[in-house]
Amino acid sequence: MERLFQEILQMSLYGSVAILVVLILRKCFNNFPKRVTCLFWLIPGLRLLCPVNIGSVFSIMNIAKLSGKAVGTDVATNAVSGVRDVAVTPALIRERESVHLTAEAASRVLPDIRTIVAYIWLVGMIAIILYLAVKTIRLNKMLKGAKRIKGSDCYRTDIVDTSFVLGVIRPNIYIQSGLSEIEESYILMHERIHLRYRDHITRIVGVLTLCIHWFNPIVWVAFAKMCADLEMRCDEAVIDRMGNRIKKDYCRSIVSHALERETVQRGLYTAFAGDNHSEREVKMRIKNLIGYKKVSKIVTLAVSVFALGLTIVVSAKAKTSHDNAEPVTREMITITDDEEREVAEVSEEEHVGAPVSVPGNILLDMTEEECLENYGKEDLPLPADVEYSDEGRPYSKTYDYRDTPQLKALAEVLEKDGFTEFDPDVEYLDKQGNIKVGRELYVYNADKMEGDKEMSINAYMVSDEYARDSFDEKNEKDGIWWTNIGGAEDGWYIIRIYDTVTGIMIDASGTYEWDWQSLDLFGRNR
Repeated sequence: MERLFQEILQMSLYGSVAILVVLILRKCFNNFPKRVTCLFWLIPGLRLLCPVNIGSVFSIMNIAKLSGKAVGTDVATNAVSGVRDVAVTPALIRERESVHLTAEAASRVLPDIRTIVAYIWLVGMIAIILYLAVKTIRLNKMLKGAKRIKGSDCYRTDIVDTSFVLGVIRPNIYIQSGLSEIEESYILMHERIHLRYRDHITRIVGVLTLCIHWFNPIVWVAFAKMCADLEMRCDEAVIDRMGNRIKKDYCRSIVSHALERETVQRGLYTAFAGDNHSEREVKMRIKNLIGYKKVSKIVTLAVSVFALGLTIVVSAKAKTSHDNAEPVTREMITITDDEEREVAEVSEEEHVGAPVSVPGNILLDMTEEECLENYGKEDLPLPADVEYSDEGRPYSKTYDYRDTPQLKALAEVLEKDGFTEFDPDVEYLDKQGNIKVGRELYVYNADKMEGDKEMSINAYMVSDEYARDSFDEKNEKDGIWWTNIGGAEDGWYIIRIYDTVTGIMIDASGTYEWDWQSLDLFGRNR
């Protein structure tokens, strides 16, 4: 439930950005026909209902990248990626050695606030859906006595105060009694135009979207504006078909029906009188008809393409930090002799984390067996084209983590949770100092962006002996070891996890506390 609600929150965030863009565009193109502005709402609807979103350099979410925290996120990403060993310093190791067990113990006793909020959202959504369903069922029962107008799909009844369309597969038009012949003609045309544009379906989809995002006031505003646009589009179409001669009477009908009707009876249907919220929509429709002018098809197409394109790119997710990152080379990193000695002491005596390779003290003379043992891969099969970096890491041009069942299964779990794989092809220096491109063996890197939050994953297979040397203290359950390093005091959450069954080690680093235990990363419950 938490994961579902987090996905809904993310969709609501991107949808809100799209809505704000559309509201601005509506102001800018206020005098354009509403058949154009109605198209603007396609992208907000897509953002609110579809979890798929591509990255864009023009996304407003990229503004977060300019903050200090975002810059720190890139550093954290490097710390657990292919260059993680260079980023580790003795000061960082000592600072993040302490394990935060208090928060974990509390979480076992008290329910997570995120779980509580997720269930509140679910209850609210179900309550709104039930309310609307009951309301619509009651209205259908009330309309059973309506009389069908001969030779049409319309019904006349005394129990309604305005005309409307009701139904999904076989929608019907209901009109009130007592209308003059001319008034009835253009009101029926208004409702038939709703049917032609499938506005009754659009409204139902909008209502369901509102039920899902009921906690977001921007979505409520968007729904009201969209319904107003649908009504104004039909108004314009009626005037186009019947001529300006009826414009005065048509406007008078809108006013009279809106003032007479009871808004509490509104359900899942489109009505001629629209929504009378303090007469705002009525005034909007009248002003729109007074200022309505046709525009050419070329202008219509140009404005539509511009508006839709702008909304898409601005409401897209932010570009991830690794998309445009430059590869880290030996020349970009400097370290003093004192720091070199200190790192060596931490690595050899305290056995914290993975071995640290230091430029200027590269073990170029290590044998193949020593390289593999140094990185915990002595028991793993090697491809024929294996090569070793100046740090002794094994690389291959043909290796694919999907050929390793353990890493493939882990990647599938992470990708379902919203993680995206880094580019597996990285640059490295071989033992002769030449720049090569390849994939580190038995390694899978991915990250996840949620607004201004980011989590980076570095998963790699190692031996049990290597894993034991990588933990000073650890929690252990069902053959899984883990330890938390860092926390809320410095704004970063770093955790190391090792599974004794699959032999996979995970270093995760990001701006929020990752609930990895709920994901069943290693298939214990599958």
